[in-house]
Amino acid sequence: MAKTQVALRALRYGHFPADIFDEYAWDMMLHMYIAALRRQTMYIDNAVNLTSKNKMIGDRWIKHLRAEGMIEVDDDVVALSETALQRMNAYHEEALTAVE
Repeated sequence: MAKTQVALRALRYGHFPADIFDEYAWDMMLHMYIAALRRQTMYIDNAVNLTSKNKMIGDRWIKHLRAEGMIEVDDDVVALSETALQRMNAYHEEALTAVE
């Protein structure tokens, strides 16, 4: 199992910028991905609360992800950008193949 986890973490670097892999950013992106798959609206406060108890840190990561083009923000609603959504789909398809 540890080998699979290491392989999956390494796999992320082929799809996303390495500097977003602080777990705050990755966890936010995972929550936004789940929301997108469920066709649910994700609010900035929800993304921050689900991943960090520190609003300053969470807001900083929201700004960073936006600057990287990973997310789009509209008032208080946040979502993965189309590019990030495609990358998440590709990553998860590869991840499923890797664990089979």
